[in-house]
Amino acid sequence: MIPTLDLLPAAESRAPAPAAAPAADLLAHVLRDLALSYEAECPGGFARFRQALTVETLAVIARFNGPATSDEAALALARQIHETLLDVEEDVWALHTSAH
Repeated sequence: MIPTLDLLPAAESRAPAPAAAPAADLLAHVLRDLALSYEAECPGGFARFRQALTVETLAVIARFNGPATSDEAALALARQIHETLLDVEEDVWALHTSAH
């Protein structure tokens, strides 16, 4: 016989989960990690990666593979992602120059 567990008391005693980070914050965090590892392997590589992703390309990705439900929403999301990429590139450059 397999004993059954009463999960309700465990769930009640557990602290509530923290609120999920906004998507933009999560994206920025992931992109910074990606950029730093990319730069470690190929200095200047993240800048080339960012330059290859135009706002229009990001909008197409957001429209057909992402959450955007209209062309306008896709373009707005693409602009936000592009700005995040620029911010990440600046952060990586600052870290790179401070290390040398």
